[in-house]
Amino acid sequence: MAFALLSSPSLVSVCDKTFIKPFSLTPPTLRYHKLSYIDQFYSNLYIPLAFFYPKVQQREENELSHIAHLLQTSLSKTLVSYYPYAGKLRDNATIDCNDMGAEFLSVRINCTMSEILDHPDASQAESIVFPKALPWANNYEGGNLLVAQVSKFDCGGIAISLCLAHKIGDGTSMLNFVNDWSRMTHSPMTTTLAPKFVGDSVFSSNNYSPIITPQMLSDVSECVQKRIIFPTAKLDALRAKVAAESGVENPTRAEVVSALLFKCAIKAASSTTTSMRPSKFVHLLNVRSMLKSRLPQSTIGNILSSFSTTATKEEDIELPALVRSLRKEVEEAYKKDHVEQNEFMLEVVESMRKGKKPYDDEYENVYSCSNLCRFPLYKVDFGLGKPERVSLPNGPFKNFFFLKDYKIGKGVDARVMLDKQHMSKFERDEELLDLIS
Repeated sequence: MAFALLSSPSLVSVCDKTFIKPFSLTPPTLRYHKLSYIDQFYSNLYIPLAFFYPKVQQREENELSHIAHLLQTSLSKTLVSYYPYAGKLRDNATIDCNDMGAEFLSVRINCTMSEILDHPDASQAESIVFPKALPWANNYEGGNLLVAQVSKFDCGGIAISLCLAHKIGDGTSMLNFVNDWSRMTHSPMTTTLAPKFVGDSVFSSNNYSPIITPQMLSDVSECVQKRIIFPTAKLDALRAKVAAESGVENPTRAEVVSALLFKCAIKAASSTTTSMRPSKFVHLLNVRSMLKSRLPQSTIGNILSSFSTTATKEEDIELPALVRSLRKEVEEAYKKDHVEQNEFMLEVVESMRKGKKPYDDEYENVYSCSNLCRFPLYKVDFGLGKPERVSLPNGPFKNFFFLKDYKIGKGVDARVMLDKQHMSKFERDEELLDLIS
């Protein structure tokens, strides 16, 4: 019955679709936004995020039309400061900040919020609060670089979702936008929004050949996503155990959880082969505070690097060894000049030279992790209180882990994307089950 719900053609009704332009015109001096070399690398995909707010007391202010109007007004004002998101992709190196605007949809969902959040396949169910087929889509060339949707459930609950062009900014950029938009919504007199757009001034493309946008996405038919919750108490116990056995001082939640996911994924992949295949684990890294000319966290762009570790034998995937290796690599990353020695950028340059995807190696499996822990996502308030859940929808990626804070305590909410065959083994791993049960 639960799975039939998602296939119902009457589940979602679009009430309104409009385009929101910036409240004031973008000055001619800011008409063209240059994309950095890392920006150019990203294919034309959106970063999606959704916030679920439970029903508050029944009142006129909770009507869909009223909430949509407030969000549209505040979005228009926010776009004045975030003007590239209201523009159009001119080519793979430039955004034309022509004030085309953002797309905004108002939707009714004909079920209760709990039917979605408690669904057996919550990762898939939560995707209904996004425009159909849009999250992670590789299709905004010529279209809007920001798409937002407000959805009202039968129970009165509200979901607010948005999809932001990855070419303009990373996860930190998205958080900046969401914080400023929500603040502008619940405090309309807000006047001080100060995002810092750096364009190609940090990771210049002048010394490299232009990038023909690569296809980053996997074949979605081969991928499965699972949501895994690591509760605070068991995670704290595991961190203490790993610290004692590895010698790593105060291992972070992200270090321990990502290491465990990597280990379990390798074991799952090895179950279909006669021997363990060498595997690389790539962590994306926000380097705003690590550059020689330190950038504020309000900087908008893909201000990223990466660090990685490799496992070639079974001893390498024991948790103490993995966490020790991750800590060593991140400490080395902090010593680097992330303009001249940017591991992620150097990998992109080399892969473009070879005509392949970054970290694509026929001799080893590659897993990646994006860590959003400590991002205050559960404090985002559009005037509806704090969200019941913050969600990343299913993505067409393989061997990818997204980590973020769980709503309660210091737990971790992990979204794991693996090959279907490997996922069936992964989710039955006893070490994993002991930690999440």
